[in-house]
Amino acid sequence: MSKKILIAKINSAHGIKGQVNMTIFSANPKNLNKYQLFNQQGDEIKLKIVSFKNSLNENGSHDSQVIAKIDGVNDRNQAELFRNVELFTERKNFAKTNNNEFYIVDLIGLNVVDTNHHLIGQVSNVFNFNAQAIIEVKFNDNNIPKGYLQQESFVFKNDFFPIVDIENNFIQLDLPEIV
Repeated sequence: MSKKILIAKINSAHGIKGQVNMTIFSANPKNLNKYQLFNQQGDEIKLKIVSFKNSLNENGSHDSQVIAKIDGVNDRNQAELFRNVELFTERKNFAKTNNNEFYIVDLIGLNVVDTNHHLIGQVSNVFNFNAQAIIEVKFNDNNIPKGYLQQESFVFKNDFFPIVDIENNFIQLDLPEIV
């Protein structure tokens, strides 16, 4: 599997016939039925959403809640084994983004260059806490800027990252001065 995107999480069993309550991390939860899904270990999980009635009730993070039926799971005890299982799909299933729109998985692994376009590190992770995304940069051993640690976090905004070039695999970091 290439790059994977977290698209859903199974929260709990629902009822006695093996259904599960899920959180869908997608603008349109109906799209989930179109994707090939995998657990963290890469095992395929086949399921079908059976109820969208709860999708109007959003939790605090604005993700839809749905009821689904997993193939081969026929009772509550089996469904309980899937509690907290995260479901992923491949990045290639998603449309190309517009300018200045990115999937988190597209940013992870990008080369980080300075304002002179010298390679100084890589994006090691991206955290999104709803208010603002945070990009974690791991500087190369021989290019750790003065006053910084080997791994640092920066708010993902134009002041720090004026250029994001997914096609050419780099992001420019305009480092704030530390005095």
